[in-house]
Amino acid sequence: MTRLDDIGGYWTLRAEGYSEDIAESIDSGRSNHWLNIMKEQFEDDRKLKVLDIGTGPGFFPIVLGREGHDITAIDYSPGMLEQAAENCRKYGVEAKLMRMDAQHLEFEDGQFDLVVSRNVVWNLEDPLGAYREWLRVVKDGGKLMIFDGNHYLHLYDREFREAGGGKDAEKHPCIKGVDPTIIRDIAKELPLSRERRPQWDLDNLIELGVQKVLIETDGRDSFRIEKDGNTIYLPFSFFISVTK
Repeated sequence: MTRLDDIGGYWTLRAEGYSEDIAESIDSGRSNHWLNIMKEQFEDDRKLKVLDIGTGPGFFPIVLGREGHDITAIDYSPGMLEQAAENCRKYGVEAKLMRMDAQHLEFEDGQFDLVVSRNVVWNLEDPLGAYREWLRVVKDGGKLMIFDGNHYLHLYDREFREAGGGKDAEKHPCIKGVDPTIIRDIAKELPLSRERRPQWDLDNLIELGVQKVLIETDGRDSFRIEKDGNTIYLPFSFFISVTK
């Protein structure tokens, strides 16, 4: 039985607080961090046809829309889409907003120069199927860019947990009183809560036949695991850029 409606319902509860968080990021200029990472992946400044998957309150439609790109954004949470529409109006950008399951896209093949998502893949029931779908709608030579993390790996990975992973998983201020056990209980059933990433992503993307995969991690955001006399660094968050 799918948990899609439960996941969408949770993020509707989080919509207002998450919207405040992205507004602070945009107003303070912190959003330039993500924009600059993406800009480095393109060799020119041409305007792109972009699909933002799991848009939430509209972070990427605002950040990329202000650069003049043509943005389509989807989310399964009605509350998030309401916040995204309001934020696009607030920041004076246009985007086509649609309610859609990220794992079953309603677009024809090869429609977008760039497909992007942030903090989405970890809470999908079929992440491999989602990657297959996302690559399907990217043009040949286009890119898929993923910002994600090992959000609930600590539930199953003792070494990661003992190294400190997951210690602050439910303390983000944008939660704003929403019960964190809702998503924790859902995450117990999600496949990527058991996988060390981005290794899982790399292995599966290669099997899907992509041309090039670039992975970036931040050492300050990695956890040090000592095993069999060796040191393993496992990142919490990471960025993946894929060329189809």
